[in-house]
Amino acid sequence: MSETYHVHLDTVDPAPGLGPDQGWVGMTVQFLVDKAKAGSEHFVFGRARFAPGGSEHQWHRHPGAEEFVLLVKGQGTVLDGDNEIPVGVGDVVFHAKGEWHGFRNTSDTEEAEMIWGWAGAASRDEAGYELREHHH
Repeated sequence: MSETYHVHLDTVDPAPGLGPDQGWVGMTVQFLVDKAKAGSEHFVFGRARFAPGGSEHQWHRHPGAEEFVLLVKGQGTVLDGDNEIPVGVGDVVFHAKGEWHGFRNTSDTEEAEMIWGWAGAASRDEAGYELREHHH
């Protein structure tokens, strides 16, 4: 692409088909920059919003991508490996390629919102996605 890609958060629809059966519980995800939208080659940038009262992205991993998250609203628990880490606004967490991770909104009244990105993959297919079975 020769033109600069530009988009506003409010104009990007949430990704379809991301439901509880795949570990996406009470949350919406926007893919803001990726191969399909912007022509990126090694990078995905997005936003996830988690409703109050128990929404979460259950334990999962991406064999083909590193991931970072920046919490910009609310609070929650980052699932990382076998650890659960309390986080608030301004906290940044990095997950290595292939590491189990996720997020849970711990507020019953406030939405949680994060900005996230993958490095090393330009699409969900390239990143890969595996849901962790029966983790307690």
